[in-house]
Amino acid sequence: MPGSDTAVETLGLRKSYRSLRGRVVGVEGLDLRVPTGGVHALLGLPGSGRTTTLRLLTGLAHADGGAIKIFGVPVPDGLPDLAGRIGAVVGRNGFHGNLSGRRNLALLASAAGVPRARVDEVLARVLLTDRAKAAYGTYSADEGRRLALAAALLGDPDLLVVDEPSAGLDAVGTREIRQALRRLADQGKTVLVATGVLTEAQQIADTVTVLDDGRVLAQGMVADLLGDAEVTVRVRLDEPGAAATVLRAAGFKVRVSTADGGTLHVDGVTEPADITRTLAKQKLFVSELVPLREDLAAVVGRLRPVAAPEPKVVSRAEERAVRKAAERQAADRRKAAEQRKADKEAAAKQTAASAELAEKATAKQAAADEKAAARQAASDEKATAREAAVAEKAARKAGSQQPEAQRQDAPTPDASKPSAPKPSAPKPSAPKPSAPKPSAPKPSAPKPKPRAEEPSAPDQGTSKSQRARGNR
Repeated sequence: MPGSDTAVETLGLRKSYRSLRGRVVGVEGLDLRVPTGGVHALLGLPGSGRTTTLRLLTGLAHADGGAIKIFGVPVPDGLPDLAGRIGAVVGRNGFHGNLSGRRNLALLASAAGVPRARVDEVLARVLLTDRAKAAYGTYSADEGRRLALAAALLGDPDLLVVDEPSAGLDAVGTREIRQALRRLADQGKTVLVATGVLTEAQQIADTVTVLDDGRVLAQGMVADLLGDAEVTVRVRLDEPGAAATVLRAAGFKVRVSTADGGTLHVDGVTEPADITRTLAKQKLFVSELVPLREDLAAVVGRLRPVAAPEPKVVSRAEERAVRKAAERQAADRRKAAEQRKADKEAAAKQTAASAELAEKATAKQAAADEKAAARQAASDEKATAREAAVAEKAARKAGSQQPEAQRQDAPTPDASKPSAPKPSAPKPSAPKPSAPKPSAPKPSAPKPKPRAEEPSAPDQGTSKSQRARGNR
């Protein structure tokens, strides 16, 4: 960077690894510049090459190509000359769990030729004096990370390299380790950290390099690339008007959004918890408090260069292939249209044939019904005629028996009384022949029973035979 010395510089750095799927690129053409003094953050998403870069700088991995210089000394050839100027917290540490924290540091100091008095000094710097006599196996993750930092500081290095300083730590441990790194930078040390936490880079770093796929997207001042750590906070509560008045009186920049029910937007907030504390003092309690931060993925997406599409030159062979593909598509469309038309016609024919069959079946059923009705009518007529003939025969038989019974039942005339002359009835004229009319069947009259002969009165003096002769 202009006007500043360079603590770390790389040019065209390359590194790849073997895997089951072939070669995996760690970094590719990495050009990095870290200024002397302050905190510099290597920021990127997982797989961007942060940890690989730190391993190459500290000699834990060998580069496939490119150049590295630390304080102007080529690496890895000049690492022996830089042994006392570089401290690193990368990967797993080699502490013994059964030994105390002070004993582990004492062994490291003896191996590096560092005075024993330096052990207590670095323990105090990382706030581990009270836990110095405890076994390392009883340390928490935060305490273990701080002991590793103390080990890196034994030789009083000019460059401290730390990979993921807040990984696995709780909120308190994260704050303490960040404060320790910030204090070292304020004392003139150069601190290089690799992190995937955007807020961590915003809070402790002075400069930053944003990595993506092993390449440098951008590097410069944190405020220029990432903005400061202040955010806008969305606040919802039951009394937005009163809350806005209280927050403005406390020095917050408040905007009231009437479009979504009086939601408050508080700009330029460093610590969102301050809003809750300020409102709670006035008996105003929030139902929602959401910091609206730009995440790391959005930063990387914003910094990625947008390459303008290059015009593609199409060869004659490609033109022919495109033309043939278009012709095939057109032929397929025509074939599909013809098939749909044929299917439609076949369906129409099938419908017409079904209708014709149904009509024929209906006509056949009607003819059968009509024939059956005619047979039934003829049968009924024959039965009626038979019944009429039987009735007529019965009537004639009844008529032939009726005069004889009447002659038997007629009274015998008295011979002593003169008989009155019978008027002669005119002879009826012969009736004209007419068409015989069908006679309705008449009910047959029951045969009259012969009457029993009544005894003659004793005073008449004539017998029945004599009356009969007198009548003749």
